[in-house]
Amino acid sequence: MGGLIVLALTVRADDHVYVAPPASDFLELSNVVGNVRVLDSKGLVLERNLVYLPRIPLADLSPAQLHALLETKTAYASLTTFASVQGTNALGQALEHQLQQTWHQGRSLAEKIQTRLEILDDLRDYNIEIALVPGSLAAADQYAANEVPISNQLTTRAATVAAAATQVEATAVNQNSGPAAEVAAQQAQENYQDMAVRVAQAKDQDVIATEQIAGANQQVTNHLARCAVLSARLAAHGFKVAGVPPFCPVPPLTLSAEVNAERKHK
Repeated sequence: MGGLIVLALTVRADDHVYVAPPASDFLELSNVVGNVRVLDSKGLVLERNLVYLPRIPLADLSPAQLHALLETKTAYASLTTFASVQGTNALGQALEHQLQQTWHQGRSLAEKIQTRLEILDDLRDYNIEIALVPGSLAAADQYAANEVPISNQLTTRAATVAAAATQVEATAVNQNSGPAAEVAAQQAQENYQDMAVRVAQAKDQDVIATEQIAGANQQVTNHLARCAVLSARLAAHGFKVAGVPPFCPVPPLTLSAEVNAERKHK
């Protein structure tokens, strides 16, 4: 299958060598060969003959294999770009600078790659969580608004069934007054039973509405808690992102210079 991928160099300018981005995903390791399909903080996934191979932890790769990994298109993109639906903002430049500093502080290539992937994973999860907060808040508000007429209906029906029960008692007192009284008592009883069924249905609807509100509020709580956890975890690496609203999404990031420098000096 051939040896390690050959580094592609282009024009020299001011004693700086531009390293062309990799164009292939082919990777040959000592015990497996395939195309890189996934690279994240959990490890590397290769594909061979349309089959995804078991994930390989980055800790299992030698320095030479890690350098070979940098010469694959998917791995290079995973380490040098951060995609985002958000536009650029002031946070982007600070994050790029901190990512570069963190890379240079790595004691080995394995540590540099692993740390960067962990940080990018957290930034990606952070964007997802803060994007879900407004929708969950809106859902909670909508469920609460929907519950108001259901609660009012339950209150009205409860009052109606109470009145029907009083009517049953009143007709029961007069049940010895003749056939007409018996008919009235029967009608009052049937009306009471009908109202009782409607109250039970209203209670069921109110329970469902209350559960929907609680579920939506719990989602909001979960998203906010996850944002706080991710913010604290990123802070441990020197990254400042809001742990509570108002949130500022992470914009697209470009981080190729330090990876290219590693490729040139392998």
